[in-house]
Amino acid sequence: MAAPQPQQGVLCAGCPHRGAYLAAKYATRGVRGHVLCGDVGCPAVGYLYPAAATCPGGMERLLPRYHQEVPTEPTAPLCVHFARDTALDNDAGAASLSAEALSREGQTAVLAVLASSAARVTQAELEDLGQRLLGLGYETVVIVDPLDTERAERTLRDCFAAGGTSAVIFASPCTLLMKERLEPAEVDRFTCVGCHRCWQVTGCPALSFAPPAYRIDSDQCAGCDLCVGTCRTQIIYTPRLRMTPEERNTLRYQALRS
Repeated sequence: MAAPQPQQGVLCAGCPHRGAYLAAKYATRGVRGHVLCGDVGCPAVGYLYPAAATCPGGMERLLPRYHQEVPTEPTAPLCVHFARDTALDNDAGAASLSAEALSREGQTAVLAVLASSAARVTQAELEDLGQRLLGLGYETVVIVDPLDTERAERTLRDCFAAGGTSAVIFASPCTLLMKERLEPAEVDRFTCVGCHRCWQVTGCPALSFAPPAYRIDSDQCAGCDLCVGTCRTQIIYTPRLRMTPEERNTLRYQALRS
C-alpha cells in the first residue's frame, strides 16, 4: 500500500490532529464565546489553523470567520490552544506556552499538545513531555488518544469543569512515520445514501463522492477509523471493529516498528 503524499494546507488521511480538533469541537458545543486557536499543522503540510483540520479542502477553503486569534487577555470564558509537541522543545516556545502565558488567554484555558512527532513514539517520551508541562506550571496534565474521540471529549470537558489552566497531550503517531499501513476502512456503496456527513465532518482526503455513494481510497486510507463513527447509517466498515480504542492505539504504534 502506498504511503500518503502530504498536501500543502491539508492534513493527511489518518492524521491524529484531525481527531484532536474534532474532540475539542464536540467538547466546546454550547459554550458561549469559546476560542479555538493555535497551530494544528505539521512540517509536511505547513501552518494550519485548527478549524482547517476538518475543513474539506483544508486551509485554502477555510472561511475567514472561523479564524480565531490567540487572545491577549482572558476575556474569553474558555480557550483551547493547539500546539505541536515540538514547539515545547525549545525554551522560547516553551515559555510562550507556559501555564502563566495560557492563563492570559481565557478564564479557563487548555493547552492541546499534538504529540505525533518522531520524538514522542514511546510511553517514556510521552511521560517526559508530561513532566515538562508540569515544570511549565500546569497542575493537570492528561495523556489521551485523539482518535478515541469519546474519551478525548470527556477529558476536555473534565478540564473545562476544573477551570484554570490544564494541558492535554493528544498522543498518536503521525501516519507518515508508519512503516506498515493498516487495512483501510470501506464504504458499503450499495447502502450509502450519499449524505456527505463523513466528508463534511472529517474533511479526510481519502473520502470522495462518486455518485450515488462515497468511496474510500484504499491507497490513502491509514486506518484511523475516524469516519466510521460519523456515519449515521453505519455503513462504513473497519477491520478493527471489535478492537478497543486502546488496542487500536497500540496497533498504530506497532506499525512504526514493523
